[in-house]
Amino acid sequence: MKETRFIAQNKEKWRESETLLQSEAKDPDKLSNLFTQIIDDLSYSRTYYPNRSVRVYLNKIARQYFSIIYSHRSRRRNGFKLFWLDELPQIVIHCKKELMISLLFFLMAMAIGVFSSINDPEFAGTILGDSYINMTNENIAKGDPMAVYKKSHEMEMFLGITFNNLMVAFRTYVFGVFLAIGTLGSLLYNGIMVGCFQYFFIARGLGLESALTIWLHGTLEISSIVLAGGAGLTLGRGLIFPGTYSRLQSFQLSAIRSLKLMLGITPVFVLAAIIESFVTRYTDVPDAMKIAVIVLSAAFIIGYFVVYPWLKAKSGFIEPLKEVRLSPALTEPVSYTKLKNNGEILKDTFHFYTRNANKFLSWIMVLSLVQAGVSQYLRPNERSPDIILGDWWVQLFSNMFFAAKTETPLFIGINAVGATIIFYRVMSLLDSEARKTPFSVNVRSALQLLFIILGMFALLYLGPWGVVIWVCVFGFLLLMAFAQLTERSNLGMGVMDGWTLAMAHFKQVIEFQAIILLLCFSFLMVLSAPLAYTYSSFLQWNFGEADTWAKAVMAYIETFIKTFSFNLIIPILAAGTGYLYFTLEEINNATHLKEAIARIGMRSQKYQKR
Repeated sequence: MKETRFIAQNKEKWRESETLLQSEAKDPDKLSNLFTQIIDDLSYSRTYYPNRSVRVYLNKIARQYFSIIYSHRSRRRNGFKLFWLDELPQIVIHCKKELMISLLFFLMAMAIGVFSSINDPEFAGTILGDSYINMTNENIAKGDPMAVYKKSHEMEMFLGITFNNLMVAFRTYVFGVFLAIGTLGSLLYNGIMVGCFQYFFIARGLGLESALTIWLHGTLEISSIVLAGGAGLTLGRGLIFPGTYSRLQSFQLSAIRSLKLMLGITPVFVLAAIIESFVTRYTDVPDAMKIAVIVLSAAFIIGYFVVYPWLKAKSGFIEPLKEVRLSPALTEPVSYTKLKNNGEILKDTFHFYTRNANKFLSWIMVLSLVQAGVSQYLRPNERSPDIILGDWWVQLFSNMFFAAKTETPLFIGINAVGATIIFYRVMSLLDSEARKTPFSVNVRSALQLLFIILGMFALLYLGPWGVVIWVCVFGFLLLMAFAQLTERSNLGMGVMDGWTLAMAHFKQVIEFQAIILLLCFSFLMVLSAPLAYTYSSFLQWNFGEADTWAKAVMAYIETFIKTFSFNLIIPILAAGTGYLYFTLEEINNATHLKEAIARIGMRSQKYQKR
């Protein structure tokens, strides 16, 4: 082909390439397509026109393409650098309202702590604990008010403080899932504590000395708590204000961005722990050095989290925040005839939970209130001592499984009745959906379900061996319970049918049982810990332990919180068991498959008659 014809044939394509390369918005598909064609043309020109200007021209365009490609590769390689210099400041700008609310709320809480301490000298003991107050007073009497920072070995102190700081930040952040109210509560608690702590020393004439010591590490630590509060409020905003997204999709978006903000402040917590463990203990260093560290810490926080994002927003970020690809909302009806693996069963279980929450959460609330009332009537003012005195893991397990306590046959009955009502409500809703019939109450099925649930709680009454047996068989028992309910059969037939299905598909039942148990355990761990923390941190501030009425109220609230959190997992067990039953039933009997084949046969006969 002659050079003139080659140019005439391809010049429009080359001109389009130049225009696309010079434009700011580049269509990736068009860019890729033209790049391939330019490389082909360059290869052709090198072969047939090696010494002509067309080869030089095409080589120039190809070089521009390669420049774009390798610049993107360089950006990917420098992702770590881009996160700290571009993406995180951009997230800070995106969350600026939440961060401002967090800061103002924390300052207000500090003011409350100071004001309360001024008006009530005993307030510090309520917030900080009498043991800490007594220890600090002893240190003041010895002439070393900041001796608390010298008690532990540096490395031991560093590890403990780092863990504690991260837990405080994580708790403040995670509480955002409670519609941001939990985050505000955590900020309130920490703010009051800081204000009370600082005024405690001011009231004893140690304001300057304490401030220079406390804020040596506190500048970074407290700032990070405020930032964690902003992340928690961002998390909660996704639930409260979903905008044009579904609530779940909005929550996913806010969760991803707030998690990145939490990731960004994690090193700040570690740095604060280093200062507190290795620097704060030296209380005799000159005040000028302390002031320098405080000023540098404040300059870093203000510079990186306030000034730098503002300057970047004015000058422009390198890349916009990447939009998260969300899976489409699940709108299609759930199939009760499809063969499903355990993952699909779990997905349908959570879909059922969110879709029908308004139909059973009110039942759970009322039942939890009643159960707590009955428990307190039978055991007035009693509070479990392990909640106050035990190790953290004892507290956690006690809080999580309080509603499963079966210390007497009477409590077996109370807990079994409450659990049965929730199980029956959820299982009947699921059965009604599968049958496409309205919800109705079948007394015989409910009583048979109660009998099975009583047996499950009775196993727990046997002690450790009973717990082991319960863990091994609870899935089988629930499968039998759902079988008798959906088949409208007597208890014996329901048990036989459930047992037959379980034995025929033993592996899937065991796997599902293990997955659902771990899932419920994790759910309880996340839920119970915040609820118990909220109770212990706030309610005890407002009730006196010496007042009989107050003790009764506190005991009732504690019982309700733990019962309610436990009852919230029952719908997961009930719905998961129901979906498992329908899958195993279809595998075993192929009822719907046979019906579908029969319908095909009928249509075939009609077609032949025509």
